[in-house]
Amino acid sequence: MRAFLLFICSLPLFCIAQESDSITSLPSVQIIGKKINRLPGSGQVIDAKKLALLNQTDINKVLRTIPGVYIRDEEGFGLRPNIGLRGTQVNRSAKITLMEDGVLMAPAPYADPSAYYFPTFARIDRVEVLKGSSQIKYGPYTIGGAINLVSTPFPSTFKTFAQVSVGSFQTNQQRIWLGNSTKNIDFLFEINRHASTGFKEIDGGGNSGFDRRDFLGKIRWHSTSSAKVQQSVTLKVLNMSERGNESYLGLTFDDFNINPNRRYAATQKDKLDVTHQHITLNHTIALSKNSNLSTTGYLSYTYRDWGRVNSISGQSVTTILVNPDLYASAFGIMRGGTNGPVVFQNAARTFFGKGVESTFQYKLTKTKVKQLIQLGVRLHKDKADRYATQSGFVMSAGRLIQTTAGVRGNSENQIRLANTLAVFIQDDIKWGSLTISPGIRYENILLSLDNFGTADSERLGASLKTATNHVTAFLPGVGINYVANPRVSIFGGIHKGFSPPGMPSITATIQAKPEEAWSYEAGLRTQNKYWNIQLAGFLNQYENILGSDNQSGGGAGTGDMFNAGNAKTMGIESNIETDIVSLFCAGKKYRTPLSITYTFTRAVFNTTFSNAGGDWGIGLIQKNDWIPFLTPHLLTISAGFETNRFNTTALARYTGITRIKPGQGNNIQTPQKDVAYNNVNALKAYWVIDISSNYKISSKTTLFATLNNALNTTYIVANLPQGYRPGMPIAVMTGVKVNF
Repeated sequence: MRAFLLFICSLPLFCIAQESDSITSLPSVQIIGKKINRLPGSGQVIDAKKLALLNQTDINKVLRTIPGVYIRDEEGFGLRPNIGLRGTQVNRSAKITLMEDGVLMAPAPYADPSAYYFPTFARIDRVEVLKGSSQIKYGPYTIGGAINLVSTPFPSTFKTFAQVSVGSFQTNQQRIWLGNSTKNIDFLFEINRHASTGFKEIDGGGNSGFDRRDFLGKIRWHSTSSAKVQQSVTLKVLNMSERGNESYLGLTFDDFNINPNRRYAATQKDKLDVTHQHITLNHTIALSKNSNLSTTGYLSYTYRDWGRVNSISGQSVTTILVNPDLYASAFGIMRGGTNGPVVFQNAARTFFGKGVESTFQYKLTKTKVKQLIQLGVRLHKDKADRYATQSGFVMSAGRLIQTTAGVRGNSENQIRLANTLAVFIQDDIKWGSLTISPGIRYENILLSLDNFGTADSERLGASLKTATNHVTAFLPGVGINYVANPRVSIFGGIHKGFSPPGMPSITATIQAKPEEAWSYEAGLRTQNKYWNIQLAGFLNQYENILGSDNQSGGGAGTGDMFNAGNAKTMGIESNIETDIVSLFCAGKKYRTPLSITYTFTRAVFNTTFSNAGGDWGIGLIQKNDWIPFLTPHLLTISAGFETNRFNTTALARYTGITRIKPGQGNNIQTPQKDVAYNNVNALKAYWVIDISSNYKISSKTTLFATLNNALNTTYIVANLPQGYRPGMPIAVMTGVKVNF
């Protein structure tokens, strides 16, 4: 904690922006305003009402109701989602801009972009997904899109809320918050706990679940409505801790086929500890009737230690899983039936992030052509300290016993730094029904790596190797929206997207270039009292598409980034919402909402290259090979029944055949009995159905229940990081919500 406080004292000055519907309003944490029909690009919102209907603690299930979103599940509870947008890679959500209340949330988005922290979803009030040219305001990752999670808002009057639930696998959740808004002061305090013993069965026994707790406090001072100068100051403090028993290690298909929820004996000691602290301070002032300035300083600290089995009898666990017959002795140790040596790695990493961002807005309204000019500046620094340890164990009679204690840094010993400046300017020009939004973003990024080597635990510098990479980018874009009539709007845009190149390599002669893409989209929105429809087509033309060598993506874990030439992702997004009853018989006292979301994606490499490992495997990758893990067909159907006191919603999610290796044509081989692991290039398609219900006992009390995977479907969600991983089996959750 002392180090955290010292880090606060070192916070430099700098600036950023946030958008609001009214130029003189108090600060808004939303990136998508109320007038979504005038948005010059694709955007979807899941508000508090929709979230309450679904009753989900898993962000993955909720995001699947939005088109253009790709999910790779991992541990079954949605604690560490792998998210991609419009064809970006999904691994660790490292290719999209993630925000909470408009502020970057990833622990080190430039120096080490893997998002090992994700907010406790139960406390999220609103989910916003922005795609298209408008996202140039919210970098650094501007190819696919941005996701903003909005925390619990200040209540208008004194209010207390409590939620308690219990369910399968001893899963339980408790949430309580209280808040108030007065003449000058608003406040909110919130406590959440989410825990489970887990659904996976560890050989030799043990808990495969987690225990996550967080505290959120925020307070806002604002001037009275009669004050000559309208301004506000908002302080937000967040503390989260998680103690989990999750493993990187999955199963062979033969073992998966017998018991998909099994975990091998070698994972008995696998644990994940995460601590995350975040502080933001925002000041917003109305400089005039037509202008305001919003400035936010933020500081974050994240500690993550993922202890996991690394090798057995001198062989990596991945090597053993690929060919268990060849390494039968080591495989026997992994399963606990044979005695032998095991190497355990504590992948300890500490992240610091700090920055200041300011946005100035000026509104011109006195002419026929109205304008909203926005200028934003952000200074940001982040640091990733990798200080991993390897220890020795022995498998004896089915139990792991430690034999040697590792020395800090003997597995990984390096510091990654990023210093960045980002500037954007955008002008929303409104002329009658037409809105044109030209803009440009500038990124200046200095990346540095200090690798001390695994023999220098004290970091004295005897074997220090360094590398740097300096990247600049100008990213123009323009979006167009035309409101044809109150029910129909047409939108489109073009912008140059960007992803930073990650950490420089100490072995590469030429450092990785940033990933860039020209992105195009066109679509329409239409709505009336019967339906709400959004259709969009998109095309991303990549230059220097980036891959990474991370263990989470199936690589060796060096963390090096590499370029793989050109690529193209294109697709169609559609979302249709209606009420079946209102279509045929208006005036009924009940509602039958229906929503259909479908995404088609074609993602291929445009060049031939040889790949050494990481995201796309090992070997020659041909032009027109499909990019793996980007499922061509995604479909979600939500159907419900609602009265004034009761509602129920069924959510059916279809995931099409997903390639896990680059390839083309109909040469598809899914996991089958006696099929070698290396010969599998795709995962089978599957359906999963979730059902949630709410019953309002009174105006203040609501009972709810959720049935996940109602048909108890057995399915493989991934073959990463190491081996086949199951989706959660059938699970029930029931509880009560009370407003005081």
